[in-house]
Amino acid sequence: MPLQIKNTKELVHPDKFRWKCLVFGLSGVGKTTWMSGMPDLGVIACETGEGNGLLSVATKNIDYVEPKTYAELEQVASGTVFKEKLSLGGDSLTDICNTLVKDYALSIPRQSGNSPKRAMGVPELDDYGTMGELTRRVVRKFLDLDKHICFTAGLRMKEPDPGTGQGQFLLGPDLPGAMFTGSAAMFDTVMCLKVRSKLRDPKDAKSRYTERYFVTTSDGNGLIAKCRSVVSGLPPLLDAEELFIPKEQDPKGEGVGTFPALLKKITNTYAEHYEKQKGLAK
Repeated sequence: MPLQIKNTKELVHPDKFRWKCLVFGLSGVGKTTWMSGMPDLGVIACETGEGNGLLSVATKNIDYVEPKTYAELEQVASGTVFKEKLSLGGDSLTDICNTLVKDYALSIPRQSGNSPKRAMGVPELDDYGTMGELTRRVVRKFLDLDKHICFTAGLRMKEPDPGTGQGQFLLGPDLPGAMFTGSAAMFDTVMCLKVRSKLRDPKDAKSRYTERYFVTTSDGNGLIAKCRSVVSGLPPLLDAEELFIPKEQDPKGEGVGTFPALLKKITNTYAEHYEKQKGLAK
């Protein structure tokens, strides 16, 4: 098949833009809730608990599958499952790695033979490299689909070596092998969802509430985050921090920083740029 020539302008056409994002953070901060706002969504559910982790969004009428093997995960990545859906979400990529990817990696024979620990399902050092590569391959297949793609992940902290002091402090997605840092090169947006305590009234301690927010760009202190969505001459289309208030918790009933809201923020700017470029071409 001959190579197809494309043009970058089509990437930001407001009707054709597909958002590929990774959201990571501590458990309970709202990653699944945020992902559930994706339009026409199908979910790969791989966490534990009722509905494999989807109990928090059980009232939202979302279709989902529960793959039990790496082969079934690849089947979803091929596009044959949820074929007509506009969006696919994976909740969570950390659990996908710790179960489906790990089991498949441990099924690969080693020249040096198996070990009692490995036979019990506990990965060894070289297995994590294999898990990282298997994760990269299957994630690449998902990202090639013409759909909005979002994976959630847990949070992992990497500290300098305590003996030598070498290395850098990093805070990123809880993924195996090179995917800890390499995942940032694969997704268009990598965001860390965090929470902080705030006062509605600085003089009233009882006015304290919890605020959720995304960090969308690296803060210079080791946090892994990025936003590829830019327009020439402008900063990234997402602010360095984006508040997240689910629709049901927003007094206005609109939702702040939800998937639809942030997608609209990106595509509206692209639409303005697209129309401007069309005008200049006349």
